[in-house]
Order: sequence, then structure tokens, then C-alpha cells
Amino acid sequence: MTKSLAVLYINTHHKDGFYVKEANASAKSFKKYLPNAKYYLYTDYEKPIADCEFDEVIPYKFFVPEHLKDRVHLNGQMIVKHAAMQQMSEEHVLLLGADTYALKEHVTGLPDILEHFDIAAAHAPVRINTELGNTPIPEIPVAFPELNCDLILYRNSTEVRDLLSRWAELYLKDKFSHPHDQGLFRYLVYHSKLRLSVLPPEWNYREHKYREDTVILQNRFMLAEYLNPKKSILKRLWG
Repeated sequence: MTKSLAVLYINTHHKDGFYVKEANASAKSFKKYLPNAKYYLYTDYEKPIADCEFDEVIPYKFFVPEHLKDRVHLNGQMIVKHAAMQQMSEEHVLLLGADTYALKEHVTGLPDILEHFDIAAAHAPVRINTELGNTPIPEIPVAFPELNCDLILYRNSTEVRDLLSRWAELYLKDKFSHPHDQGLFRYLVYHSKLRLSVLPPEWNYREHKYREDTVILQNRFMLAEYLNPKKSILKRLWG
């Protein structure tokens, strides 16, 4: 029996709704392959969304507590993300960043991973990010790197919700004083008993080199090349 699926976006009004419009385009690309999912947007953007692809647009207040004001995500989307992920009622949830884009029909089978796993995500391109002032969390092996938290597929189970609740709690407590929430997610997944599926890089591709087998792209600067492959081939041939 097919499980119900929520596809979730969290984006603010900043840059005149740029991220909301980008998320709408992302949702359209995923709807091509996951048409039966329910698409949610949590946002503080108050203007109408042209050709809206979302089943529900949920107004939400974005804020940053004073003790987290020096973090990378200054718009407050981390806190809303942690809350929204716990508010879904569907059996499976796919969290997506605004700059993700579905390119191949293989996306149709992505939720099937959850028949055997609790969470699926790809490794972060920077495996353990210490460039922004992050501590390396020495008790976790280097061989267990960070996961990209802009694409997380998960079972909406009690066990996963417990991890999400802990993620939200420890982020607000600033457990590791990281500028981002990915190190904390790494810590929690490592210490959990949840079954993790690590997606291949082409399922959450973020690099700047064109890759023919890309299934899901997350690179707004490369999207035009993927949408116009003939032009991209000529560009690569002729420089």
C-alpha cells in the first residue's frame, strides 16, 4: 500500500520573495514525478504566489533568538524548519531546499527507500565543516560526516519525531555553538538507532561541474545548463 507523502519547504520573504518563487519552481519539478504528494510551504511571504504549486501555504513567524544572531541562517528558517518537520501528518516526509530541482523520473521511486530505512539524505559536500567556526565533535568518527540538511526524506514515526524534537531543542540551546544545524544533526543521527540511507551524490548534486546522471540538482547557478542541455553541450565543447 502506498504511503502518504508530504513535500515540505520552508522559505522567507527576503529578496522580494525570491526563495518562495524558487521553491514554487522546485515544487513544480517534483510534482512531475511525485504527483500524489501533498506540497507544503511555511513562509512569512504575504504576497500571492503566481501559479502556486503548493497545496497549503502556511503563514509562519520567522525569528532568530538573540543568542543565535551570529549564525549563518540569519532569516530564522532553521527554527521554523525544525518545527515544521514535526507538524507533518503524512506517513513519509520529504524536506527540500528552495534550490532543489527534480530532473529524472527516478525521483518517482525515492520514497520507496523508506520501506527499509528511517531517514535518507546525502553527504554534505564539505564533509565536516569547520570553516565557519564549527568544532569537529571529536567523539564522532570522521568516517561519519555531515549530511546535507536541505534534502531529508524520513518516516514520520515516533522514533524520528523524537530525533527531530531533540534537534530543535539542542539547536535552541546552542549545544555546539555551530553557525549551522548540520553538525548537530550528524551528532543526533550517529547516536540514534535509526536506519540511515545515504543517497548517492547525483541524488542531491551540488557541484558546479555538469553531470549527466544528476537526478536531483541543488545548485541554482547550474540549473540553466540542465534545462538547456544542447546549449550546455556546445558550451562545454567550445568553452
